[in-house]
Amino acid sequence: MKIGRPLLVLAAWCCGLGAVFAAFLGLSSFIAPDYWLSDNMSFFLWQFLYGGIGGTLCAIAGFWFVRSLRGAYRLLVVIAAVSTMILAVVTGLRTVENTAPLFASSADFREIKIVSINLEALFLGDPVLTGYLEDIDPDIIVLQETLWPIQKMRWHQRGVPIGGPNPSVYPEWYSAGNLGELVVFSRFPIEKTSSRLIPGVTPPGASVHYNGDREILSMSVNVDGQAVDLIAVHPDSPRTNRRWQNKRAYFEAMDADIAELRQAGADPLIVVGDWNSSPWSARFHQSLEENDLVTAYPDGVPQVTRYFFDYRLRWILGSPVDQFAVSKDIGIVNVSLGPHIGSDHRPLLVTLQLPEQAKD
Repeated sequence: MKIGRPLLVLAAWCCGLGAVFAAFLGLSSFIAPDYWLSDNMSFFLWQFLYGGIGGTLCAIAGFWFVRSLRGAYRLLVVIAAVSTMILAVVTGLRTVENTAPLFASSADFREIKIVSINLEALFLGDPVLTGYLEDIDPDIIVLQETLWPIQKMRWHQRGVPIGGPNPSVYPEWYSAGNLGELVVFSRFPIEKTSSRLIPGVTPPGASVHYNGDREILSMSVNVDGQAVDLIAVHPDSPRTNRRWQNKRAYFEAMDADIAELRQAGADPLIVVGDWNSSPWSARFHQSLEENDLVTAYPDGVPQVTRYFFDYRLRWILGSPVDQFAVSKDIGIVNVSLGPHIGSDHRPLLVTLQLPEQAKD
């Protein structure tokens, strides 16, 4: 018992300090969003909230054991509780910022279903992947990390056309970026395709397989006579300061492309893909605000789409990075996430209602 109490006291202090540390790490992403380290803290706000809440509750329970320095300990618990509460509030406010309410599904308007999947080089003919696509039956498939030349080679080796023998899985029309990293399949004709290279700087010591270059794949999709602008995106992962700068440069180029499309006409606009950006990132919301776009989340709450090591650990080792944004003339009917399909990302599935397109 004499040994147990000091350990419990130490644990209580550690819980309180840990809660404060977690809360302040999370708050740093709001306080200093233009710095690499603090901006990246926005990827882990769920974990920081778990840590802040759990640590505060354990610290409160620690009052049973802490006898000395009670005043200092009480102050620590108050700071932990208040900082965690502030983090929860600002996270909630950022979540609803630039978020649109869902529309009710209507038979009077044209609805399209879009799925976005970061394949992590998963073969398009993988049975789990094709089974999932058959089940959800999307109108448009937006793929990232596709390795298109290798995909084409594997289809050729099997002696079947690109997309396989079953046209119900991968639609007739498709477009691939010049780097082969982004690919879009569509049931509707694809027109005015443009693939823009965004040069990136390869950081020192990077893997020989890493190249900082990225692409933006833009197109116009003819949905029953209505033109819809679609932009597929996948900036660099900001895991180093140099790659974070690559991502920021990509966002600048993406914003310029969106602005150009918006100035050229009034067609509905959809931007979708692996943004490698947290939905709580200030830079993500800057793009939404500057381009007058809105987004939404599964069940109204950002959820983990990218996970590390094991799908079952996604809430501990994962982040919400796959996003979509639409012009305000498009109604968002539904947003959901798919299951584990063999990649390190979950599919993002959205159903959208196009404007002023009454069905006959």
